[in-house]
Amino acid sequence: MRRPIVLVLTTLLGAQLALALAVAFTRSDHAAFDAKEPLLAFQPARIDQIAIDDDAGKTIELQKQDGKWVIPSSAGFPADQAKVESFLGKLAGLKKGLPVAETAAAAERFKVTEKTHDRRVVLSSGGSKVGELLIGTSPSYRQVHVRAGDAAGIYTVELAAYDAGSGADTWMNRDLLDTPRDKIASITLGDVTIDGKDGKFTLAGLTNDQKPLPDKIDALASAIAHPLFDTVQGKGKDALAQADNPDVEAVVKRTDGSTVTYRYKKDPAGGAYLFASSAQDYLFRVADTEVAPIVQAKRTTVIEAPKPEAKPDQPPEKAEPPVAPDEPRNGAQASHGTEPSKGPGG
Repeated sequence: MRRPIVLVLTTLLGAQLALALAVAFTRSDHAAFDAKEPLLAFQPARIDQIAIDDDAGKTIELQKQDGKWVIPSSAGFPADQAKVESFLGKLAGLKKGLPVAETAAAAERFKVTEKTHDRRVVLSSGGSKVGELLIGTSPSYRQVHVRAGDAAGIYTVELAAYDAGSGADTWMNRDLLDTPRDKIASITLGDVTIDGKDGKFTLAGLTNDQKPLPDKIDALASAIAHPLFDTVQGKGKDALAQADNPDVEAVVKRTDGSTVTYRYKKDPAGGAYLFASSAQDYLFRVADTEVAPIVQAKRTTVIEAPKPEAKPDQPPEKAEPPVAPDEPRNGAQASHGTEPSKGPGG
């Protein structure tokens, strides 16, 4: 009776040992891939051009000029340097794990082919391509299937398609127009003047019967200190001339004594404003909804509305006496119901 039990236990133990060995082998093999094989072999500091496209035909190119990343298609507007460097760092840090597939059919299924891909990233240095990454489907949050250049292997890596934005707006330096709050001495916009001190703002010229709205004042100051924009429309004298004779003008006086003027003019195409900063050579476009706090600002919007004056008590109106049902109200009513007078011979 003991012999069959011993055989069963021995078999189970052997199966457990085999499974443990298989798991250990797989883990160590996978770790070796992760630790030793980069997906793309390049040095981020030597890259001077990044081209990104998607399968919808949208493209963007970033170039490094004089040590700074710019966007040629947006009049050479500066890119977000930290974002570009971080992106290159992510690509350089991608490692090969075990491939999930290697066939042409799988490449089609995972959308990592030359014709079908979510994103394609091409890295160049000195005019020569040094790396290409095809980004496809996403199996889970912040993970994508990728294929490097002409290689057959398809891998799952920690990355997101939006990390490789294919539009200029995703790479622009949005802080270029900013004035730090604690560097603002005053803001003048129409009939509104805001004084600034240590990053805090107050409304100037208040009378005893006026009560300011601190949240509205702070929001307006923040909107002017950090101007939003959608796109760069152009650069230089001809482009800036489109903002001449502005509909709205905001003047920011800085604590160092310098002044920056923002000119806003309605876009003839509608739905937006064109604007320029005296500190830059670029013409910008911003949607109506984004610039509304600035172009609609008035003194009445940053102070409490005056309470309506209470009307003095008035005596009640005298009610007309009721009219009796059978009492005649006028000449016509007086003759109503009586026999009309008869003429001669009647």
